[in-house]
Amino acid sequence: MNVKISNGNSKMGKIPSVSFPSLLTCIKCDCNKICYAHKLEKLRPSVRQSYLHNWNLYKSDRETYWREIEATIMLSRFFRFHVSGDIPDQDYIHRMIDVANRNQHCEILCFTKKFDMCNKEISERKGELPNNLHLIYSGWKNLKMKNPYNLPEAHVRYRDGTTTAMEEAIECDGDCTECAITDSGCWVLKKGEQVVFNQH
Repeated sequence: MNVKISNGNSKMGKIPSVSFPSLLTCIKCDCNKICYAHKLEKLRPSVRQSYLHNWNLYKSDRETYWREIEATIMLSRFFRFHVSGDIPDQDYIHRMIDVANRNQHCEILCFTKKFDMCNKEISERKGELPNNLHLIYSGWKNLKMKNPYNLPEAHVRYRDGTTTAMEEAIECDGDCTECAITDSGCWVLKKGEQVVFNQH
């Protein structure tokens, strides 16, 4: 397989995921300054190389990239896009939705700050997303979130105790696998609901 798929980490457990290098596909935002994925890449150059490999493959041969992503999803119960990085372009979100539609058995999770790009795609699909695609808009202080379709949101509780989350936001307990197998947390957020994470 050409795409480097992670088989999980300490937070996500055994949930497979694909990532790109930190910051490269991300919007310019204050979160860039304290990005946990960027710190990890500095500590573990092999991780950075895997993410960079995926990015180069996507740019040079996106058909192979998507064929192999879908092959993994076909054999998985859960999958996450982008522990590091974000949706790079309009074609990507288009294909992500198509893959989710073809693989309803797999619950697919994606946090994104590419609000305009996703809103455009959702608009073209008459406001509909596959039920198994959990597209969650990711907030940050001083970042204007455009969420006309009322998608679920993720917010941060900063180290000073402040947050942009509403009071009734669901607390992240830090165990993606546990939430996945118990049908809770981010995997089942409904429209208008929020999850709040402590700053990494």
